[in-house]
Amino acid sequence: MAARTEDLRATAVEALSEVLATMFFSDVVPVDCRHSLDGEWTSARVRFSGDPSGELLLMLSPGLAVVLSASFLGIDEGAVTQEAAGQVCRELSNMICGAILSRVHPDSSVALDEPELTPADFDGRGGIHPGLHQCFAIPEGTLAMNLNSDAW
Repeated sequence: MAARTEDLRATAVEALSEVLATMFFSDVVPVDCRHSLDGEWTSARVRFSGDPSGELLLMLSPGLAVVLSASFLGIDEGAVTQEAAGQVCRELSNMICGAILSRVHPDSSVALDEPELTPADFDGRGGIHPGLHQCFAIPEGTLAMNLNSDAW
């Protein structure tokens, strides 16, 4: 099981790195998780069903959603509204979830639900299945991800 978890972690790191580099012009580095609950994190959850079923929860440290939104939308950070930052966080969670699933289960039929904004859950207590938790350092902040599925 440990080897499977490490394979999944490597795949998730690869997928997330590609999405952020391509769509957000940002590099990420996997890091040990040391969450600071200071400030308001922006979080989005996307559930998926089929083979496999599960959910991905993406959590962006305070201010990171604004930075990534500005990069994605091609506007100044001061022009990013809270609503736009939430929309971009939801879209980012959708892109990352799809990128991971297409690598882990390329021949499976999986449907993604519409991503929703949700409170941060660093321990994965809201997860429907035990899964993977990984943090990533970005120059402007921290991105944390919970990936839960009935397949691992």
